[in-house]
Amino acid sequence: MSITIIIIAMGIISLFENGISLPTSVVLLIFAILFTVCTVFFQHRGAEYPWSLVGGAAGSLVITFVISSIIGGLIFITSGGLSSIPINTLLYSMSVCMIVSMISLNLASYKLQYI
Repeated sequence: MSITIIIIAMGIISLFENGISLPTSVVLLIFAILFTVCTVFFQHRGAEYPWSLVGGAAGSLVITFVISSIIGGLIFITSGGLSSIPINTLLYSMSVCMIVSMISLNLASYKLQYI
């Protein structure tokens, strides 16, 4: 999970340096598929009509951003962008991401046992 967080961070760096690495049509297709899936998910959870659309839009927006960042991060790493970052910075970021991922997993498992 910490490696995924670092790849997302690299994707955000790539987004600011080089722009969006995916074509707009692909991003829109990912958003449309996820919008449908998230809206159906919220409807099955009992959300009422307009709120299921709002929840579906918010969920698909976040997931689309994460997917685009992961793909952009992988492109950034394979194109040699990783060599511009010092090894100490990578080790610090890996340590912080490991701590954050452990806290997130523990919090998620605690919350999910009461659902």
